[in-house]
Amino acid sequence: MKNIVAIVGRPNVGKSTLFNRLIKERHAIVDAVSGVTRDRHYGKSEWNGKQFSVIDTGGYSIGSDDIFEDEIRKQVQLAIDEADII
Repeated sequence: MKNIVAIVGRPNVGKSTLFNRLIKERHAIVDAVSGVTRDRHYGKSEWNGKQFSVIDTGGYSIGSDDIFEDEIRKQVQLAIDEADII
């Protein structure tokens, strides 16, 4: 399966919720607290008869107080580099 979709965005906007809905499982942790997802999560989905892989990423931010911000951005960039669709 070559079609890879990366879900990328700011922190706490629903990326992991969308990921869970697409893969029809509760694989990614979802919380009202920002910054729960720190690394990439992978899953498989199907929409309109098309199969594709989905990558959930942590929130992309610059200048936050999160000590892991740089590492999260690296993980997001890896997902972007791997994806066919962002």
